[in-house]
Amino acid sequence: MTNAAKETLAVLKANGISQVFGNPGTTELPLLDGFISEELSFRLCLHEGVATSMADGYGRASGTTGVVLVHTSVGTANTLVHMINAHSDRVPLLVIAGDKDDRLSGRGCFVEVPDITGLARQFTKAAWRVTLPEKFPELTYRALKEAATPARGPAFLAVPENYMGADLPESAKGEFARPVKSASSRVHPDDLQDILEVLATAERPLLIAGNEVGLTGAAGWLQELAESLAVPVVGEEVFTTNAANFPSDHIFYHGNFSPVLPVVRDCDVVVAFGARLFMEYAYPAEPYLHHGVRLFQVGSDPREFGKIYPVEKALLGAPDAALHDLVSMLKQQRPAALGAESLARRRIRAARGAAQTSPIARPLLDERPPGRVRLIDLLTALDTALPADGVVVDESVLSKFLMLHRFSLTRGRGYFGTSGGGLGWGLGAALGVQLALPNRRVAAFVGDGGTMFSIQGLWSAAHMRLPVVFVVVNNGGYMAVRRGLGEFNQAAVRTGRFPGAWLDDPAIDFCTVARGLGVAAMVADRPDTLTDVLQTAFALEKPVLVDVRIDPSEYY
Repeated sequence: MTNAAKETLAVLKANGISQVFGNPGTTELPLLDGFISEELSFRLCLHEGVATSMADGYGRASGTTGVVLVHTSVGTANTLVHMINAHSDRVPLLVIAGDKDDRLSGRGCFVEVPDITGLARQFTKAAWRVTLPEKFPELTYRALKEAATPARGPAFLAVPENYMGADLPESAKGEFARPVKSASSRVHPDDLQDILEVLATAERPLLIAGNEVGLTGAAGWLQELAESLAVPVVGEEVFTTNAANFPSDHIFYHGNFSPVLPVVRDCDVVVAFGARLFMEYAYPAEPYLHHGVRLFQVGSDPREFGKIYPVEKALLGAPDAALHDLVSMLKQQRPAALGAESLARRRIRAARGAAQTSPIARPLLDERPPGRVRLIDLLTALDTALPADGVVVDESVLSKFLMLHRFSLTRGRGYFGTSGGGLGWGLGAALGVQLALPNRRVAAFVGDGGTMFSIQGLWSAAHMRLPVVFVVVNNGGYMAVRRGLGEFNQAAVRTGRFPGAWLDDPAIDFCTVARGLGVAAMVADRPDTLTDVLQTAFALEKPVLVDVRIDPSEYY
């Protein structure tokens, strides 16, 4: 005899999932007990948001699907922000909510809502409520398959407590305990040949390195393609970038996509690999791609093809496989057009010309009042202190531009970010990444406002002894709000009052909060000691919060 909970855990184990994150209640008891008998690890978090972002980070870094266990409708509600993030970032995730006894349905029982799956349906690829005990392991298998099939994303299961621990016949044992076989597609060689010919014959081609490139480990192949054809590269837009998609110190790299970049304004062909085109933050004053640009897209998400701008050719397939095949084809043939020495030389000059410069950078790099810490000081110090194989988990919002442009994100380092807009992701995600990568040092690069959305995660860091260094960019408020009010240039500017912008009166004492949750903490408020403070934090080899006091005036 077996039961539904044990068979469900067997499905997780068969798919290489050894960790489950959550904040449970009494409706999840059969699963909690099963973690012991089935030898899976349950990672307790003090808030469902921390658990969801931790599962997200663990799944990304381990190459598996992150799994979260929460309690009924109220626990589900607390996961929604980070389900939105995972949905935006195309991250596979499974959220399981224990629900009240099905026999209580419709009677207005404790924490009952009319449609628990409806809470999650907008942000998931699948959302189901288990209706029979034997459906629990089956739907878990199907949910893992949905989550992992491109375009990836979250899935949700609600499981009544009376079904979760119900007995199943011996014939049900191991029925769904098998690895998920997710579908993938490969671009046809004839279509790739067309891409090669376009790149070879265009006067001013441009490559866009999307998140699918970084998340699948294909940046090296894209680099080889760019070097072989002498084509400049840009990444996705700053705020949508969530992976290390191209080495930031490469001579052909021009930073993240922006319509004002010279290589974007001047290009005649754009070939985008695994990129979103585009996730607009505000209505653009002018088109991102000028009239006449020939656009080619390769990716696993057909929703992105021709979404806003006309596409000449859209190729559905895994970008990593396409890049691998393109590089292999190049080794067997050299496009005739590149035999023209003058074209090759013009390409190289163009690719190098404006590399790593951007006219959209705010003046965050220039003068500062004596003794005040600038963001560039912090990034320089962190670049020195973080090991060559270190990993950055970035939720710095307005500081993200300089992180992606002035920090050394080379092929040896890792980078994880989010594009969903839900604050509080970075702290928990860094814990998950560190758990998945125990032999690498992880730095959480987080804003002061976002940190307060998930500060409870520091307890999990101490409890699990995860040596993350939490670098809090403390500029004293929500600088996007302060900058926005300044640009709006109405009453707030006239009166010098900026409602909703400042975290003051009282200022937050991050070090005291961190120590209260079991994490070591230190302040860094001088440019000349930043590197020493960060090197000390990494040397401690335990969780440490570093409160870096940044001059807020450079953000507005």
